[in-house]
Amino acid sequence: MTTVPALEQRDFATDESIVLQIQNITAQLQESSSNIQDIQRIIQEDARETELVRREALQDARLLLQRMSRNLELTRSEGSGQHIEAESLEHNTQMYEMDKKKFAIAKTIQNMDQDIVSLETAIHHLRMQSLKLGFSQKINNARNPHSDNKGAREEATTSNQEEDLPDDPEDIMDDTSHASTVLRLQLYRGLGIELLEDDVGVYSKARIRSNVRKDVHLVKLDDQLSPYFQTNLIWEFAS
Repeated sequence: MTTVPALEQRDFATDESIVLQIQNITAQLQESSSNIQDIQRIIQEDARETELVRREALQDARLLLQRMSRNLELTRSEGSGQHIEAESLEHNTQMYEMDKKKFAIAKTIQNMDQDIVSLETAIHHLRMQSLKLGFSQKINNARNPHSDNKGAREEATTSNQEEDLPDDPEDIMDDTSHASTVLRLQLYRGLGIELLEDDVGVYSKARIRSNVRKDVHLVKLDDQLSPYFQTNLIWEFAS
């Protein structure tokens, strides 16, 4: 009778111990689960904060890249504009200098043409005066046929001079025109322009040497082109 209750008490104590252990384990598990949840919550919060920081850094980097790109394009456009302005200024300066040379050459040619006209007029007057003197000498000789030897020598000298001078005014004008043509050709040649004749003796081409560019151009003198265009073309090659 006594043994059986003792066994029951011992079994009951064992069951209580097991229950307590189970409860302790359950409490520990619950506590561990709570800790795990806290850890997960902390990890998630850290992940969100990290993602937020990463997005902000990425946005800042994009804004910085955009500003740098705009600055680069602005710098390129300013540099290109300065380069274009420098080239345009240099081109305008060259054109201005070429125009100055062109006008100076045209002025020189105009002055030389005036000098040539003056020389032609002077030559014509001199030749006409020579003719008048020759005619006067002939009239005097006709009036005084018995002049002395000095008069005879002067007559012979005058006669020889008259033989050298043309009696026809048209011949005088031809000689004057020829002299004018020679002067013009020498003038053009001094400017680097050489007129070339064709097989029939007509000036059909012009060889132009530029002392500035050190080159040579050959221009065909075509009647179909206007004189203004041909003149500008020749001066452009010569300057």
